[in-house]
Amino acid sequence: MSDDCQEVKVVGVDKEAIGMKSGKQIWGIPFKLSSKPGQDWEQKFYDVQQRDKNVMKRKMKIVGDFITVEVSELDDLQKVLDVIRLEVTETNVLCEGDYQTKLKIRRELEALQQKQGDVTKKFKDDSDKLQF
Repeated sequence: MSDDCQEVKVVGVDKEAIGMKSGKQIWGIPFKLSSKPGQDWEQKFYDVQQRDKNVMKRKMKIVGDFITVEVSELDDLQKVLDVIRLEVTETNVLCEGDYQTKLKIRRELEALQQKQGDVTKKFKDDSDKLQF
């Protein structure tokens, strides 16, 4: 997978950074990621987020190698985590698909360049045989 769209996983929670959002009955839960996602991965994650109409959908923001999720005291944190894991997995699948497509295009381009080089060489060789 490309560096900017590498596989990411949720690996924990930063318990020390859990805190209430200013004046609301909303808490920010920072879920630790296995690595800092690249810009492509983040964009795909936000796209996945926008498509999701799940009841457990919560506001999320990626900062560094954390996804901070807004939750209320009534939320089941395990269910919130399960939804995040699904969205992270879907994002990884989208990134892998894009990577495979780019890899295929790169291989096809290399093959075409090789063929072009072969044809060019043939023309150059044939031009040596021309009689003027």
